Amino acid sequence: MSTPTPARRVAVIGGGVAGCTLAEGIQRAWPHSEVILLEGHTHLGGLSVCAQPDEIGWDRFYHVVTPQDQHLLRWLERLGLRHRVRWRSVATGFYTDGRLYSLTTSLDFLRFPPLGLLDKVRLGLTILYAARTASGADLEGITAAQWLTRLSGRRTYARIWEPLLRAKLGSAHQQVAASFIWSTIRRLYATRQGERQSESFGYISGGYAPVFETARQYLTSLGVRVRCGFPVRGAEDRGGSILLHGPEGETVEADRVIYTGPSRLLTRIFAALPLPDALRRRADSLRYLGVICMVLKLRRAVSPYYVLNITDPSVPFTGVIGLTTLVDPVEVGGHHLIYLPRYLPDDDPDFDRPDEAFYQPFMAAMRQIFARRGFVEREVELWRIFRARYVSPLHVLHYDKLMLPVELLPGRLYLVNTGRILSGTVNNSQMIEEVERALPLVLA
Repeated sequence: MSTPTPARRVAVIGGGVAGCTLAEGIQRAWPHSEVILLEGHTHLGGLSVCAQPDEIGWDRFYHVVTPQDQHLLRWLERLGLRHRVRWRSVATGFYTDGRLYSLTTSLDFLRFPPLGLLDKVRLGLTILYAARTASGADLEGITAAQWLTRLSGRRTYARIWEPLLRAKLGSAHQQVAASFIWSTIRRLYATRQGERQSESFGYISGGYAPVFETARQYLTSLGVRVRCGFPVRGAEDRGGSILLHGPEGETVEADRVIYTGPSRLLTRIFAALPLPDALRRRADSLRYLGVICMVLKLRRAVSPYYVLNITDPSVPFTGVIGLTTLVDPVEVGGHHLIYLPRYLPDDDPDFDRPDEAFYQPFMAAMRQIFARRGFVEREVELWRIFRARYVSPLHVLHYDKLMLPVELLPGRLYLVNTGRILSGTVNNSQMIEEVERALPLVLA
């Protein structure tokens, strides 16, 4: 039986982890085809890479590796970089009722004052139940608020779950499906190892910048043509092919195109292509979750926790990520980095506010939280604000019915992005898994 002739030229749009692993998989499967990877920025990496210019000394947003991230670890192995993964046990804390509490070990949990004994039992059983539930398919039709209240009780929901959901999802926290928090609990629960049940996280020495520089060299060695500085601004139907329009009148023509960017921009870029009206409406209706993140470079360590969860609604950020409790401070010149993320729906007006508007509210909250640890503003050597409006679609009720398909135009246009994640959380390993799941459709 003869096999179909592969496309003569394939274009992958987006140079993040999805685009890189797609280009790799296609080039390996079709070694005689021309595969071109198009990235709008001057470097590969998407949300993973460092700031340009690199004043922070690390990635723009915080990333961790868990022992379960086998897809990511195998990719690093192919790049010859798995040896750069460093593992460390880290601590988790809560800021609630004006106090810092450790919630790292089982003993910490039993001592946690904001909850009574019965509340703690129900909370623990909720986490255990979620961790041992194999599929989230049955949770697509119930909100996280309803599900968590039923399992943990109203008091525990009000004291713990609702503040965490509000911090993570902003005004959309009441709309998200229970499958969202189920997948989050499963991922975090799996990081706890050993008798003390402390969280085991990893990081890539040097951050993601050298990973994507190596990925560029690796893809080039396979025969992939990597083109940075080529933001795709539109597309033209050429019958049997698609003409992609880039900057200054430049174009790239391809028989097959795989788009890895936000679904919200899909109909704008491919407005001239014969996409079905129903698909256009679905793409345009998707609401996205974005993030505004302040990064602080400090003279000393302020937080003893990698993740400090915030339950105080007056605090203007989601949590405090003490990056250098995980990453060796030597890797960032002996400084200490803290990330202060604020997660928001993509239409939130805060995305249009200037950087300076966040400084004083964020500093006031830092002084409030770390008053007993003596935090003062003069310890901040550098601060920067980074934004990403379209991180992933909001996992609303019945998102499994709203999710866009991989194949948009048979044999011509395909979609593989964070919107394809249904039973997991947004992270690089999960994205590689989605790529591997979609490749058979892309190559059909």
